[in-house]
Amino acid sequence: MTTTQSDVQHAIKALALENKVLFVHSSIRSFGHLDGGPDTLFDALLEAGCTLVVPTFNYDTLCLPPNGDPYRQNGYRGELQLEETVTFCGEENRLEPSMGAISKALLHRPDRIRSTHPICSYAALGPHAEAILSKQTNDDIYGLYACDEAKDALVISMGVPLTTITPIHYAEQLAGRNLLRRWAKTYTRGIVETSVGSCSEGFNKFAPLLTEISQQAKVGHSTWTAYPLRALVQTCANAIKTTPTITHCGDEKCYRCADMEKGGLVKA
Repeated sequence: MTTTQSDVQHAIKALALENKVLFVHSSIRSFGHLDGGPDTLFDALLEAGCTLVVPTFNYDTLCLPPNGDPYRQNGYRGELQLEETVTFCGEENRLEPSMGAISKALLHRPDRIRSTHPICSYAALGPHAEAILSKQTNDDIYGLYACDEAKDALVISMGVPLTTITPIHYAEQLAGRNLLRRWAKTYTRGIVETSVGSCSEGFNKFAPLLTEISQQAKVGHSTWTAYPLRALVQTCANAIKTTPTITHCGDEKCYRCADMEKGGLVKA
C-alpha cells in the first residue's frame, strides 16, 4: 500500500494537528510505501504550521565515569561494559539506528535544529523548534516537555507501540522517581555527567489507561495515535504512584527496571 501526501493531509485534519507542537515517534515501515519519502510527511506537517520534535539519541558517546560512580540504584551492577566512545558533536548527524528512518531523515534536513544532550538529544523543525529544544539540559533531560511552548502539545505515535514513547520517562520523574545517571564524552566540555531515561519495555501496560485520552487515524497503511502530552504524562505518573511495578519489563535481570521501581538513583 502507498501512503500519499493527501493521506497525511487528511490525518492532519482528522486529528486537528494544525499549528500544534508534535512529539513524533514513528516507524516508516508502518506506512507501507511513503510516496516521496519522509519529506512528504515533514512538508505536509510544516505547511500546517506544526512544530516537529523527534528523538535522535546516540549511545556511542557513553563512557565510564572519570572518578568512579558515587551512586546507588543507578541501573547496573558492577562496572559498565562499554564499547569505544565517540565524542558527541551536535552538528553531526550520528544517531542510533533504533531511532528509525524518519528521525534520521529529519536530522539530515539542513533546516533542523538539534539539542546538545550528548546521549539523548532531540531534533526539531518548525516555528517553536529552537524555544523547545533550548529547555533541555544535561540535568533536565525532559525539560522540553514542561516548557510553555509544549503546554498544548501532542504526542504522535506513527505505527509504533508505547514502548517507544519517551514522554513516559518524564512521567516517571513526575511520579517522584530520580532519573539514572550516565557519562558521555563531548568536544567542548570533556566528560560530562547527564541524566538519562530507564528501560521502556514495560510501557505497553499503560495502554488501557490511555484509551480515553487518545485519538486514532489511518494514514495510508499506518495507524497514528495522538495523545495530549500533559494528559499522557499525568495519567502515567498517577499510575506509577499507585502501582510502581507497572513500568517493569518483566526481566528479573533488568537492573534499570528494578532500580526505577524502587524510586531510581540514590546518592551514596
